[in-house]
Amino acid sequence: MNDVRRVIYGTIIGFFLVLVSWLSIVYISACGFSTSCNQASPLVIRTPIPTLIPAKPISFLQPTIVPSVTPAVVDGTEAADEVARPSIPGGPGSAINLTGNLDSGKEIYVANCERCHGADGAGGIPNPGTEDGTVPPLNPIDDTLVSADYQTFATNIDLFIEHGSTAAGSIPNLYMPAWGDRGALTPQEIADVIAYIISLNK
Repeated sequence: MNDVRRVIYGTIIGFFLVLVSWLSIVYISACGFSTSCNQASPLVIRTPIPTLIPAKPISFLQPTIVPSVTPAVVDGTEAADEVARPSIPGGPGSAINLTGNLDSGKEIYVANCERCHGADGAGGIPNPGTEDGTVPPLNPIDDTLVSADYQTFATNIDLFIEHGSTAAGSIPNLYMPAWGDRGALTPQEIADVIAYIISLNK
């Protein structure tokens, strides 16, 4: 029994001796043999603060976007209104580079366009659900589409025939089919119709 106690006490005393020895070594390495331990305070090395140069301000202003307005030309003078465009976007087709035939254009118009735009393009056909309640006439046609330059006039008309359009309003009853995009009319037939419509407006 006494031997067990000696082992326990010896172990405890040994542990404390090791602990004191370790703390002594740490203290001596940090402070030396001095009791004031000035070395324990970390040495503060002050470095000069670099001069901060403010960056140039960056402008995040958005560029001014000016809407593109193509004025129509009537009798050599530009109209102030924006040129009417179909509700379905797209560029002109190849028909504007072809020569149209008036007789053929009239036949195609009577067969495909007259029921909506009226005889000789005079209009007056009801179209419930639109702002003015009728299909736009082609004779006279919207004056913003008219141009003294045949190519410009043809292009303005071609955009509607190629891609179609839906009139402004709640739920229009009638709409302009995309004759070109659907392949319902060939480029030559479209050119013929364009020539006929332009002839109605001279």
